[in-house]
Amino acid sequence: MKRMLKFSALALIVGLVLFSLAGCKDDEPGDDPDKGKEADTGSTVSFNNFSPPSIYVENKSRERLVAFKGSLNPSYLISGIPPNATNHGLAKTNSVNSSLFSTTGDFALILITEAEYNKNKNNPAAATVFAEIYAFYNNEATNNNVFSISSKAGGAGRIILQNPTPWNIEIHKDGPTGEVLGYVASQMLNTTLRLTANEDYNLFPVFKRYNPSDKEIYEIVPRYPDGGHELLVGKPFMQPFSLGETPQTWNFNELASKQNFSISSGGIYFRIENNAGVPVKFARGTEVMKTSTGRDGIQQTYTNLYSIKVTRNPDGTYPEKQTITGYSIGTDQLMLPITEREYKTDYIYTIRVTGSTAATINLGQVQESDKPMDLEAKFNMK
Repeated sequence: MKRMLKFSALALIVGLVLFSLAGCKDDEPGDDPDKGKEADTGSTVSFNNFSPPSIYVENKSRERLVAFKGSLNPSYLISGIPPNATNHGLAKTNSVNSSLFSTTGDFALILITEAEYNKNKNNPAAATVFAEIYAFYNNEATNNNVFSISSKAGGAGRIILQNPTPWNIEIHKDGPTGEVLGYVASQMLNTTLRLTANEDYNLFPVFKRYNPSDKEIYEIVPRYPDGGHELLVGKPFMQPFSLGETPQTWNFNELASKQNFSISSGGIYFRIENNAGVPVKFARGTEVMKTSTGRDGIQQTYTNLYSIKVTRNPDGTYPEKQTITGYSIGTDQLMLPITEREYKTDYIYTIRVTGSTAATINLGQVQESDKPMDLEAKFNMK
């Protein structure tokens, strides 16, 4: 009997010890998608949806991603992005850098998988980059733009991008207004664009630049110039790729000189000057338009510049002009249509809004600029 009691007591003690050990077990990675991972620097990667955010992102991939601002450095770690997330807000600071988003500007949003981050906590720069995309933060306004991560990103197909040009280049699929697949900053060599393998791609470069004096992001579509093949003149530059798992190279050297291409913004610009006593908005049907830097509403005494992308001709060239319909300016109570007419590509059209109340707003005559927008000046090409 005494032996049985001693055995029972011993079993109880062992059970309590095992229970205690189980209760002290560390969380397994991935147990809680919203719980961050502690880095050696003291930074915490959170997958929370932050509001207000630094920027919004849409993750069309199935990967849990960790975002960095411009550099794979712990000081520039932003926060995490769940798979298939839409309108996901990223953090404005991290535990080692409270001024991460203290100034307005554009930057490369560098993305690595959570698995790569966990494997390279002590040296994030050694991690394999999943994707890079162009992004912008506006310290003076609400950041309403959503930057999208393609479902094609991060695949086994690889294109080594060589960009010895002074231009920041965004890579689009199937056209200059097609899906964004990646980004390479100026003077960056050996940047790897990873895409889904065993697919054919028609890739189009688009130049991007934030102009601080205008507080606008401008785009340039490089086009084949006169003097080349007559069937290419006026069409946007395009490079086809048939991707397997063997790396290929794309060198943008021919775009280093403006003599090798002509340029277009690929759009028509509307400058809305709000001299009314109430805020107004610019809309296409029920869709409220955004400026390049994410502004939508136009406050009293403010001016917003909007770019409307034109539809290319059936042969791929850009039309000199295009009929614009379905756009209006006003408030929720009263939206006034802008003049339906042909508008010239790369030109700026100014519309002044007046009126003291929402019920008395009025649109002035559309004023066409004397000449196209000076894109060379916007991109310091002169």
